[in-house]
Amino acid sequence: MAKKRTSPPRQTQAKGAKIVSAYLENADVFRTAKTAGTTPRGPAVLVLRNRPDFDKRDFDRKAKDLVRLGQEGRLSKAKSDRTANSVYHRGGRGTTPGTRTRTNVFRDRVIRRLTRNERLTKHHGTAATNQYLANRDLVQRLYGRGDITARGQGFDPDHVQELQLDGKDEYANLRLMDAWTNREIGREISVALRDVPEGTPVIVRVLP
Repeated sequence: MAKKRTSPPRQTQAKGAKIVSAYLENADVFRTAKTAGTTPRGPAVLVLRNRPDFDKRDFDRKAKDLVRLGQEGRLSKAKSDRTANSVYHRGGRGTTPGTRTRTNVFRDRVIRRLTRNERLTKHHGTAATNQYLANRDLVQRLYGRGDITARGQGFDPDHVQELQLDGKDEYANLRLMDAWTNREIGREISVALRDVPEGTPVIVRVLP
């Protein structure tokens, strides 16, 4: 019988190797079952750990919520659906009607709220009287500046319960998160779950 993995993948332990933020503790069980064409028993155990290049506060909050959702039995491997985040947008305020991602609509709503009393092109007043000046750094990070290559370069609307873990694409499931941390965690969770069949329950634990 395949042994349950109790430590990170070997390549992440080598000196100077990049730390993996998400891996499957019982990956061998699912890999063996996939090869044999059988159905593995029990949940997938997803292990998360902070990386030095992450925003630690955002990672800790994300990990804590996923642990809780797993304990509540709400996490499972979801079917891949690239249109799951699409929503029809009726346009207005400088935007045209059409299909957009819900995360981008959410981002625009946050920016409008932060800059409600003046347009972004106007820089008069003080931080006390002009919401743009008061929230300028945050707004600029929401817009982002080219490719995100490190923490602190931008914010993403993040699904608290990942869509790939059967989360709902709704505004109540979105909040702002450091863009680099969000994208890397999401990517590495996807890699960790690649051999897990759709519908398999997932539980999460976090390495200190």
